[in-house]
Amino acid sequence: MSLRWFREFTEFFFQKGNALNLAIAVVVGTQFQQVVNALTEDLLMPLLNPLIRNGGWEEWVIPYAGGELLLGQAMNVMLNSLIVGWVLFLLVKAINRSQRLASGGFDRLRSVKSSDDDS
Repeated sequence: MSLRWFREFTEFFFQKGNALNLAIAVVVGTQFQQVVNALTEDLLMPLLNPLIRNGGWEEWVIPYAGGELLLGQAMNVMLNSLIVGWVLFLLVKAINRSQRLASGGFDRLRSVKSSDDDS
């Protein structure tokens, strides 16, 4: 039984390209996160910080019983997550649209070819 599982695992991991796809996804995801961080920290925050008294909102804390809740840092992570989600939404929307257009174009080509064959 364990030999069969090992064989299935090696097939899954090495022969189907999943490990390579995962490695590529990790690298692309890391680069994408750096782009989002740059957009947030270097473009968006410098525009918003002058509107906030006493510096940037990333510094906001809530004191409690001998410690602090890092409200600003949590808000920064949430903002980055919203930006990542928004960009991924737009990317998936564009991919889906291009696939629909491509399949529609192929269907039209097939119908033109089949009508040419019929004549």
